[in-house]
Amino acid sequence: MKKLKRIYTEHRVFAILMALVIVCFVLIGTVLIQCFYVGGSKDKYGNRLDGINKVALKSSFIKDTESKLLSEEIVKKAEIIVTGKIVYISMGFNAPAALVDAQSMAQKSLEYFSDEEKAFYDFNFTLREDKTEASEGFLISGYKNSNGSGLVWNNNNPVTEENESTEKSDGE
Repeated sequence: MKKLKRIYTEHRVFAILMALVIVCFVLIGTVLIQCFYVGGSKDKYGNRLDGINKVALKSSFIKDTESKLLSEEIVKKAEIIVTGKIVYISMGFNAPAALVDAQSMAQKSLEYFSDEEKAFYDFNFTLREDKTEASEGFLISGYKNSNGSGLVWNNNNPVTEENESTEKSDGE
């Protein structure tokens, strides 16, 4: 005991700092355990899916909607996947289909859903036409937020090498 007391008196600042470091490590460990292990038993969606039972999309409705989309002449492939609160609609088009026609087809597909469903779910669209000799093809995605009124499309215009070389020469 005398030896321990003598070491403490000789190295008092070091002993106090080490005690603070140990206390900090214990506090950090406690917080990490609380954040990652104790809180991990909750639903991954939190309360965002409250009320989904009122507007749940049945698999028969999804299959009917897919078949309605496939009945259109320009649509080659249609797939609808519902994950949580997002409805993913993927459509493939026969060549030569215009991008505007594909976007109007996506807009038309929203008509198959009720106003309550459109107010609850977010809609993600992926429209694709493969490149052929007759057309350039396209790949575009769009999104309709449950709070929004219309579709918003991404701007995925292809960048040609000519445009890139022009930009480089302008910047030099």
